[in-house]
Amino acid sequence: MFRDPIGYRIKTLSNLMKRNMDKHLGPQHDRATMMQTWIIGFIQLRDSEGKDTFQKDIEEEFSINRSTTSEMLTLMNKRGLIERVPVDYDGRLKKIVLTKKSLEIHEWINQAMMQLHDKLTDGLTTQQIETFIDVADHMIQNMSKNEQESTD
Repeated sequence: MFRDPIGYRIKTLSNLMKRNMDKHLGPQHDRATMMQTWIIGFIQLRDSEGKDTFQKDIEEEFSINRSTTSEMLTLMNKRGLIERVPVDYDGRLKKIVLTKKSLEIHEWINQAMMQLHDKLTDGLTTQQIETFIDVADHMIQNMSKNEQESTD
């Protein structure tokens, strides 16, 4: 059986990152999942740039489908991490807003994510990190293009 040497490593790395994050942050029931922490960070960054964030922005940023995004945002809303707020200019749209609770944990989450990043990149040169990012971005584009071609 063919074992994709790249896909295999990506999945293994993802599993290891999740386990490290879970170990560092504790049980999942009293905190955000790793994906939720990335979403909180994404919304916080857009807020700091003066941009509203909508479900579609999250779908595009993280390459996740509409139903998965909707379920995740519903859970985040139930946990008190976000609110969905209508916008004045379009009754169909609801922007995603961080709550006081998520803003309070954002800094703590950010510190944990920086520590994970430091562990992940330990011993790598700046050039190696930049090369990895370039290659990974290209692979993401390839897979996104392939996914779009499959649905056409």
